[in-house]
Amino acid sequence: MAAMRRTKIVATLGPASLEPATLRAMIRAGMDVARLNTSHGTLESHREAVRLVREAAKAEGKPVAVLLDLAGTKIRTGDNAYDRALDLRPGATVRLTPEAVPGTEERLHIAYDRLLEDVAPGERVLLDDGKVELRVLRREGSDLVCEVVVGGLLAPRRGVHFPETALTAPALTDRDREALAMAVAECVDYAALSFVRDAADIAAARAAVAALGGDIPIVAKIERKQAVEHLDAIAGEADGLMVARGDLGVELPPEEVPVWQRRIIAAAAREMVPVITATQMLESMVSSPRPTRAEASDVANAAWEFSDAVMLSGETAIGQYPVEAVAMMDRILRRAEAVQGPAPEARGTDEQDDHSYVIALAARRIVESDPNMRGIACFTRSGYSALLMSKVHPEAPIFGVTHTEAVYRRLALARGVVPVLSAAVLTTDELLRELDRALVDGGFVEAGDEVVVVASLPVRAQGTTNFLKLHRVGDAATYQW
Repeated sequence: MAAMRRTKIVATLGPASLEPATLRAMIRAGMDVARLNTSHGTLESHREAVRLVREAAKAEGKPVAVLLDLAGTKIRTGDNAYDRALDLRPGATVRLTPEAVPGTEERLHIAYDRLLEDVAPGERVLLDDGKVELRVLRREGSDLVCEVVVGGLLAPRRGVHFPETALTAPALTDRDREALAMAVAECVDYAALSFVRDAADIAAARAAVAALGGDIPIVAKIERKQAVEHLDAIAGEADGLMVARGDLGVELPPEEVPVWQRRIIAAAAREMVPVITATQMLESMVSSPRPTRAEASDVANAAWEFSDAVMLSGETAIGQYPVEAVAMMDRILRRAEAVQGPAPEARGTDEQDDHSYVIALAARRIVESDPNMRGIACFTRSGYSALLMSKVHPEAPIFGVTHTEAVYRRLALARGVVPVLSAAVLTTDELLRELDRALVDGGFVEAGDEVVVVASLPVRAQGTTNFLKLHRVGDAATYQW
């Protein structure tokens, strides 16, 4: 088996990358997860994208997960009254209103119905990714009267942020619910929830999926100041986290973003859930065949911090070099991992009261102390064993062996996990024989190689890991139980 890359690559799809030949080339270059951004395109176009990803992954013989990124409540300014950008000058007064009026230097439409109820005097309002800053002076009629603190030119339909305001709009919009219905129908592997405020938003999204008859893991995008204030509760409720540095970098001072990146990754480690580091990782490759030195260092640092995955956005969605961006990220990650030191020993939360965590640590220590061990084989029905194992960061490969197609694809997001598709089994004898067959037939190991096997017994059980065995591949036929 060729040397594996542990950190996974999420690539956003768009006009630059939806041709079947391009998708297949991106998979060969190293794409593990395809992200569909519902802020752009129609739900029908995303449905077609899911089909294209599935066909390309099958043709390449590689599991590729699909992550549907929900748009959420993205607040924007309205259209301008003039055929030009507005010139907002420091010290000037400007009114903000939820009324749909053409924007002028004196009065701007903010597309948020709860503007007057949520935003209080003294709070800041940031326009166009923070390029323009306002301070609310008072409420007056149907307007917020503001002073321009940092001026600039404002084009129509720019993003609006309220870093000091506890917004009450739900994270899940009507359009998001329609997107979730499509996701359930198309068996999408993950859903990313935008503009999360607290753990209740995750619970609401999970309930919406369940009401549709689905079971899609929810990834919480940490991009609001409210979210970092409730990080531990969100991490405990979510099935994964995303360090969404774009909007987070507007809501927080720039110097705080790398600090919170580390804290979010650490929170995911405590809760044993995957974490994606995202936004502007190789941004210059939208128009350049090579990244900057700073971008290469950014990708490497995300790997050294034990992110499960790193994400490409515009680079692969609209960029000129989508395949090259994936290949470049693959090379940077492989080089970074080659010099990475040993992982710190993970610490479970107090709520983890079964033996799963102890089994995972024991498996890591065995493969680290026995040079003959080729890897850890996790026979898993739900993915739990393999995901847990990925969070203790063994240096050896983790073979996530499962008979479930959905789990097979979902494991493509987990750091250090090689998904392996097997047949279903009912007994321990069958488990070990099928594990031998799947690993050898897939070219992952050879007969006579030694692996650590972890699983749940009885075989039909899930949600706990209670079995560990040192196993020589090919010996299963001789075992007497």
